[in-house]
Order: sequence, then structure tokens, then C-alpha cells
Amino acid sequence: MTKRSFIHAVKPFLFGCITGIIGGIVTSLFSVCAKIVSAYSLGLYDAARRGALGIMCVAMLVLVTCLVAAQIQTFFPRSKGSGVPLTEGCARGIFRVKWLRTAAALIGGSTLSFLCGVPLGSEGPSIAGGGLIGGSVGETKPARRDPELQRYLITGGASAGLAVAFNAPLTGVAFALEETHRRFSPGILLAAFSAVVPAVLVSQLIFWGFGHIPYLAAAGVSAGAAILPSFIQNGFDDAGIFFAVCGIAAVCGALAAAVGIAFNRLSFLFGKLFSRVRNSALRLLPIFTLTVICGLILPTSIGSGEAALHSASTSTATWLLFILFAVRFVLPVLASGAGATGGLFLPMIAIGGLFGLLASKLCVYIGLPEAYVGNIVMLCVAAFFAASVRAPISAIFMAVELTASFSNLLPCAIAVAVATAIGGLTRTAPLYERMMEDMAQSASPDSRAADLVLVGTVSAASALCGKRIRDILWPYNSLVTELVREDGTVIVPDGETVVLNGDKLTVRADDVIADEFISRIQDYLIIPQSTEKMRN
Repeated sequence: MTKRSFIHAVKPFLFGCITGIIGGIVTSLFSVCAKIVSAYSLGLYDAARRGALGIMCVAMLVLVTCLVAAQIQTFFPRSKGSGVPLTEGCARGIFRVKWLRTAAALIGGSTLSFLCGVPLGSEGPSIAGGGLIGGSVGETKPARRDPELQRYLITGGASAGLAVAFNAPLTGVAFALEETHRRFSPGILLAAFSAVVPAVLVSQLIFWGFGHIPYLAAAGVSAGAAILPSFIQNGFDDAGIFFAVCGIAAVCGALAAAVGIAFNRLSFLFGKLFSRVRNSALRLLPIFTLTVICGLILPTSIGSGEAALHSASTSTATWLLFILFAVRFVLPVLASGAGATGGLFLPMIAIGGLFGLLASKLCVYIGLPEAYVGNIVMLCVAAFFAASVRAPISAIFMAVELTASFSNLLPCAIAVAVATAIGGLTRTAPLYERMMEDMAQSASPDSRAADLVLVGTVSAASALCGKRIRDILWPYNSLVTELVREDGTVIVPDGETVVLNGDKLTVRADDVIADEFISRIQDYLIIPQSTEKMRN
């Protein structure tokens, strides 16, 4: 192995570790802050219910907070929403942002959302924060020369953010492959693992230190903690119960898929409606106002969803559980549509968990032992997530890591398979994929979009040399249609074709902004000519 190839192989790992350490510190501290603010918010609403003065104070606080959050979104438009679509777009080469400013705006805006009890979670900003930190590391002088490295670091940082938020390293790695890029490659896998491992180690050390503070320990800050420890996953000693639960998993998977499809379509619908409101304050005010009303009437219905699940798991009133499910379903849809800053992972887990509790009541009624309620809940959580996000492997890993148990693995896999199949058959767009496309469309109007055919030559210094086409992170919406060797041999390339020095490549790009795409592809190729064909 030459010195150049050794450095090229080791560099992603070293920079991935740096990204993981920095991202792990930032996202860990943000997670601690989010738990403190969320606990304070729930206590604030509980205290405000005791008198008119308290209600007025909370209303004024929420109004001021809403206006501040609106100002942040006005100055930093990319800080709207969960942050996951933005991170995916950056990792695929669609968006370019001010890395640290945008990360700070996302973290600040989401903290304001948590203070008011807006039903969003911290995991979305954690993913975005980690990814944007990775982008910032990729801007440093040693990394800037490699056009692919920055995108790998964004991917690794995003994986690290998710792994820290959920204490779920395998879910973070799977999410990078399934959702961030929707493809498998050794480079993506290396980027994810090299960032996730140090990030989780650093985060557990931080959580261990803060966990010795009684107040934070009561708020859920502790090393090695599972997110949903109350839903115990019991093993199957009886074959009859095992096969019964597998059958229930198929039915619950189908029903949870219906809920997930409805969630996606309503989110897209409200997103279109709210996008017509240009003023950030007017767009955010309805969801902040509705949050105050729900928080004063039913405090457990607001926040990220952990309190709602805990409250529902200890309550036996079906009517109250149904109301809580309905409120928890509607509020995140409206918050997502309005562009409130905060993640959707935990709210989706809460929706799937509440639906699972309703389903488990029916299962217990028809004869399933109550010991398996937790099993039913988690397979509904996994199925709902898989139908909405269309990331089945991530959903299965998440179900295992959130409960720290493998007992329910096969039923969860059945539910996820059914839900994913139904989501595909109904042609419902995956949640984050559609959000990313809408964000790209709003940033780049159709009038500027073009179809391009570019012809370029690979130089010896190019990052493409010696790589298979499928292992290269090509710019978004591009396809290599022809490869001509130096000796004149014409090849119709596939994923296994190795790119060599002197190769002349023909790259087709559909529905892209011409200037931006050409500037990106020039990082890979020397372009002697370019042909632009505007769309009809």
C-alpha cells in the first residue's frame, strides 16, 4: 500500500473519531439541557393550573418565547423543523449552510420549544447538531481537499447524534445507511462507526457524571439508561403464546401502518398549508397557543412524549388513553407542519406506544396474558416508525435498544415487515425524504431547475481514482451513463466498475440547479465541456 492510499484510507476514520468526540460532547450537553427544560416545563404547567395568575404568566411566557423562536427562524431559515431533512440534504450534497451558526440556531430554537412544552423531541436537533459539526470539521484545511470526506463526516456526526440521544449506537449506524443516504457502502459504514463509538463513550461518561446530581437523575439523566425501561419485554416460554404474539404482530403491523400513513399525509398537508404563511410568528403562534391549552388541561399530553407514555402505562382508563393518543397524534402533526424547531423521533415513539397500549388492552381482553403488554407496545412502536420513515432495519434495532431486550425481536420483525410493505403499496412518501424534497424545492424554485449532461475527465489527483462507482458519493440526482478509457474502450458502467486515471465520464443530472451542480461535480472531474438542457 502506497503512502497516499494509506492516508486516504485512514483519514475518514481519524476525522470521524474527531467528529464523534466533539459531537458527543455537544449533543450530550444538549440532551441534559433538554431534559432539564422539559421537566421544568411540565412543572410550570402543573403549577399554573392552580390559579388565574399562573395561567396568565404561562400564557405571557409562551407568547414571548414564540416571538423569540420566530426571530431565530427569520434570521436562520434552515433552523425550521426537526433538522433531520436538512442533515440528509447536506450529506447528499443538496444543501450548503453555515455549519455552526445553523447548529446553534437549531439547538436554541428547539430549547425554546421544549420550554413551552411543544410536542417535539431533542433527537432531531441532536442528529442535525452532530451532522453540522461533522460538516464544520470537514471544512478544516486537512479535510477540505477531499470532496467526499465532508459528506462522510456529516453522515457520521448525524449517526453519533442519534446514538447519543437514544443511547442506541446500532440504530445510529443503521439510520446512516437506510435513511441518510438510502444506500450501503463501506465508506458510509466506516463514517458511521468511527463517529458513533467515541460519541457514545463520551456521552456515557457525561451522563454518568450528571447522573450523580439527584435532580438530573430524577429527570432521567443516567449512563446506560434505556429510553423505555417501563415496557418490559418478556420471553416466550409457551409456544402457543409465541405464535399468538406473532399473529398479533402481523395485525398490529397493518394497523400501525395505517396510523403511520395518516401521520405522514397529514404532516405533508399541514406543511403545505403553513408554508403559505410567510411570517414566522404567525406561523408558529397557533401551535404554541394550542400547546398552552392542552398543557393546562392535560399536562402529560405535551412535551416530547416520555411523560405521556409513562402516564398511560400506569393508567387503566381506556377513554383517557384514547384522548391522550388523539392529542399526541394531532399536536406533532401541527407542530411539524408549522415548522416548529424540534425532533419527531420521540413524538413518533409516543404515538406508536400509545397506539400499542390501546391495542394491548384489546389483546388482553381476548385472552393474552398481561405480562406481554410491553411486547405489544414495542412492536407497534417499531411498525409505526417503519411505515412512516420507511427504515425497517433502524426500526428493529430501535425496538431492541430502547428496551435493552432481544426477547421480542421476531414479532417486531414481523410487524415491521408488514408495515413497510403496506407503506410501499400505498405509495406514501417516507416522512423525512418528502420533507427534504419540499425543503429543496422551496429553496430552489422549479424555474431554475435543469437537466444536465456533463462530460469530464478523471485526473490522477481525483478522489475517484481506484474506486468502484457504487462506493463514490456522487452529487444528488446524478448518474454515470458512459465511461471511456484512455485506449478508447467504451463501457456502460455499473456499480462494480472501477474508475481509473484518464477515464472520460459522462454524467447525467436531473432536476438540479446548474451552477451549483457544476461546482460540485468539478470537485471530482476536470470538465472540458458541459451541455445544459432546460426542462420543459
